[in-house]
Amino acid sequence: MLRQLWTLTRGRRRALGAALLLTLTAAGVGVAQPLAAKGVVDAVTSHRPLLLPSAVLVLLLLTQALIGACATFLLERTGERFVLGLRTGLTAHLLRVRMDAFDRQRVGDLMARASTDVVVLREALTHVSVQIATNLCVALGSVVAMFVLDPLLMLLILGVLLGCGLVINRLSAEIGRTSTALQTAVGAISAGLERALSALRTVRANRAEQREIDHLDALAHRAYDAAVRSARLTAVVAPTAQLAINAAFILVLLFGTARVDQGALSLGALVAMLLYASQLTGPVTELMEGIASVNRAKGSVERVQEVYALPVEEDTPALPGRAAPPRPAGRGPAPALELRDLRFGYSPDAPVLQGLSLTVPQHALVALVGPSGAGKSTTFALINRFYEPWSGSLRIDGQPAADLGLAQWRSHLGWVEQDCPILHGTLRDNLRYAAPDATDERLRQVLDLVNLTGKVNRLPDGLDSEVGERGVRLSSGERQRVAIARALLARPRLLLMDEPTAHLDPANEAALTLNLHALREECAILVIAHRMSTIEAADTVVMLSDGTATATGTYPELFHGHPDFRQLAGHHRAG
Repeated sequence: MLRQLWTLTRGRRRALGAALLLTLTAAGVGVAQPLAAKGVVDAVTSHRPLLLPSAVLVLLLLTQALIGACATFLLERTGERFVLGLRTGLTAHLLRVRMDAFDRQRVGDLMARASTDVVVLREALTHVSVQIATNLCVALGSVVAMFVLDPLLMLLILGVLLGCGLVINRLSAEIGRTSTALQTAVGAISAGLERALSALRTVRANRAEQREIDHLDALAHRAYDAAVRSARLTAVVAPTAQLAINAAFILVLLFGTARVDQGALSLGALVAMLLYASQLTGPVTELMEGIASVNRAKGSVERVQEVYALPVEEDTPALPGRAAPPRPAGRGPAPALELRDLRFGYSPDAPVLQGLSLTVPQHALVALVGPSGAGKSTTFALINRFYEPWSGSLRIDGQPAADLGLAQWRSHLGWVEQDCPILHGTLRDNLRYAAPDATDERLRQVLDLVNLTGKVNRLPDGLDSEVGERGVRLSSGERQRVAIARALLARPRLLLMDEPTAHLDPANEAALTLNLHALREECAILVIAHRMSTIEAADTVVMLSDGTATATGTYPELFHGHPDFRQLAGHHRAG
């Protein structure tokens, strides 16, 4: 765990070292104070001048206060920079995690790791770690000084401290195990709450509020039980350390007095020993509590490291000097998209695509149809390169996927998802999401194209109107049209549309179907289609079944020549 903690300080080690150096300097000055006090006492008992030893003591006190203040500020600033760096690093990593790894995670739990776990680590990696090092040095310095003053007395004290250390070491190990359970439970609460709030309308429509409350209550009680167990263990640490220090102080007082009486120890040395024993109280207690705090951070360290262990997408740049291979004479331009013999599945024993091949010509409208589970959505996921196929190839404008980085490949694509996710913010923010530099004139063009101009004109703030969380202030049809406009604004070479008319009323469906022909002037279009209006408007229809293309042709050709398509079309028309 200590190695994992050390790796997380990368980029902050110099500032952390400076804070540690200042803190150690202040602590070193503090260690010298009892010796200065001894000098004052010895001067009094021997009737020597007090000015110089008193001035030294006062100077040490002021110096420690000044250096301590500087060290505290530097430590706090380093802690905040650590939090900033860790949060930005975690969010950047999470937004680049490969989809196959992301699919196995819970969003709420990942959010907790980037928020609550980071706060726990801040305390362990900055304040506590420096305090442990400082208090350890102070304790060792005091022990060495006491050993110089009276070795026999110091050996008795050291035995008491070692016994205390063994007890607290066992407690700290158990605290570490409990902290892991606690942070896991907190992550489960965040995941459960995110699950319920993201589907709040579904929860209420199904009268499931109490079931969700009970589920979250059970998770909260699990976290409570772990927290109470951690608190119970932690509560023993400080009293144990305090008990050891009190025992050491009593030993110094009793045995030291006896040794002064025997003439083996001077009164000034006894005063210094008592001061050192008293000075050990803070450092030893804080040292033991610090070790317990670091162990409490064990769960957070593991959870943050698990996030960094998730694989991310590698966006390799396009290969220099590589261009699409020349087309043979008479064959025309390369297709907008070519899929050749794609094979893929979400698990090795369950293939979804089994040798899928299809072509989308330039400026063509191709409809992808088939029963549920045929592989249509998976095809779109591979085209977006969210996953890599087991075998087969993808080309866009004649260029293989391997020759283009992910960002460059996706810059050729526009995607309209079936559930049309809308982000919190203004309508303008959502429309310009893929094209931040789009002009207002271009915005008006796409708004006209998807029949949203009237809606925008009726909004009190126009394009600057807030759409609410997940676009709640828009209707389903309006959200779908915003998603289409967002994709078009980026001027893609290939537009992917997952049932674009699913949430449109008949008037807007007819308008969009008519505009699909105009869109072909700008780009090629591949549509997952269930509505007959979209299927009939397509230049080519590709029928999928069991992960492969079983029929390709125009609508009339497939309707008259393929019974399976005719049956599917009958179902769509009836729907």
